[in-house]
Amino acid sequence: MRFVPIPGKLEILNELFPIWFPFLKDISRRSKEPVLDLMRQIASREVQIALVWDRDVARALVGLRFRQRGPDLIGEIVWLTGKGMHEWRHLLPEMENYLKQRGYAEIKPICRPGWSRFLKQRGFRTTHLVMEKKL
Repeated sequence: MRFVPIPGKLEILNELFPIWFPFLKDISRRSKEPVLDLMRQIASREVQIALVWDRDVARALVGLRFRQRGPDLIGEIVWLTGKGMHEWRHLLPEMENYLKQRGYAEIKPICRPGWSRFLKQRGFRTTHLVMEKKL
């Protein structure tokens, strides 16, 4: 199993569209963002996608957003969806290495509460909580 970043070039995104597009439905359902908006974020390079690849099957889709905080580059994991999480979550160090090699100083997963125990075991700490209330 491998972590495979997908370059943001439109030709490559279009070629791999049948592989990554099916994951957007789950992201849309959870985030309540329309699929077309998720696609716009990918096409505009606001979010870079990566696949968790198992032999000849994509098992998960990762969305990475990049930003500057002072002098530091920050990589945020904003999407992560797929089947069999326990079989591929060990690839987190590969994501960290990918960002580190590109000069990023931090990785910030924006995740659901269930991920916190796994992430804390790997050196992550809680710095903020995001809470919401329906009106």
